[in-house]
Parts: sequence; structure tokens; C-alpha cells
Amino acid sequence: MIDFGGTGRGTGAVYAASVSRAPSGAPGDHPRPDAEAMRIVQRTAASVAERPVALAEAFYRHLFAMAPGVRAMFPDDMTAQNEKLCRALLDGIRALVEPERYAVQMERSLHRLGAHHADRYGVLPEHYPYVGHALVRAVGDVSDDWSSSTSAAWIWVYDWMAAHMLGQAGHGARS
Repeated sequence: MIDFGGTGRGTGAVYAASVSRAPSGAPGDHPRPDAEAMRIVQRTAASVAERPVALAEAFYRHLFAMAPGVRAMFPDDMTAQNEKLCRALLDGIRALVEPERYAVQMERSLHRLGAHHADRYGVLPEHYPYVGHALVRAVGDVSDDWSSSTSAAWIWVYDWMAAHMLGQAGHGARS
């Protein structure tokens, strides 16, 4: 468990920081990241948004190193894919920043995205932990301000998003 406040005195929300397996259960079983976690993610996102190409390159470098088998799911020329990743990540963060405004839209988008990735690319639940690890590592590589609290916040956000993607991806709660 990691204290988001970074003080160890329980000043912030506490969340188990692990993407060791695909999220299981219904999307509603995964709590939406709280305001403190979102502030941390927003701050980090602002810093990495200035370096989208570096973020995408780091993400795919980590992903392909951890899960070489997924490389076949991607085009040889990753330029367009890098742009898609950056746009999707930044759009997702913007939607989470104003949850009352974008919550339903965000959840629907995640459901569609999960189904699309499963149907079109053959993405399986077991791929999600690799994506989570690659994302957290890439943001850590590119961010100016990284800590265990920042890592935990990003993992929480990723787990929530992945649970919604998996919930509609034709996999049910399989993990």
C-alpha cells in the first residue's frame, strides 16, 4: 500500500500499487481514482504532454521488451501508432480530470476501446498487465517529477480504465 500524500501518515488515499494481473470483476468493482490521485496524474500528465513522442517511444520500448509477442499486433512504422497512443492517453486524462462532466462519455469510450482492441487486434486480458507496466514505466521515464506516490496514482488510473475496457471486450471478468 502506498500513501499518496507521501508522508506515510495517511494524509492521502491509499491504494495497492500493482498491475501484476489483469483487472478482474465488474468495472464497478474498481473505484474511480479519487481527487488526490487525479491531482498527481494531472500534474505528471502536464509534464509528459510536452514530450508526447518520447512518451510513446518509451511506452512501446517497454511493452515490446516485456511482451515481445505483442509486437506482431503493431505496424512496422510506429509513427501513426505513437500519435494515437498520445492522443488517447491525453484525452483519457482530460476526461478523468472533470469526472462529473465526462464520466459517462469516458466509460462508454473505454468500453468501445476495449471491444475494438479485442475484436480487431486480438488483445487478451493477459496483455493488460504488460500495458500497465509499460505505461507506468514510460511516464516515469519522461516525467520531471516521479515518486512511488506518482506511480501508485498512475496504476490506480490505469487499473480503473483497464477494468472498463475489459468489462466490454468480450472477455467478461476473465483474468
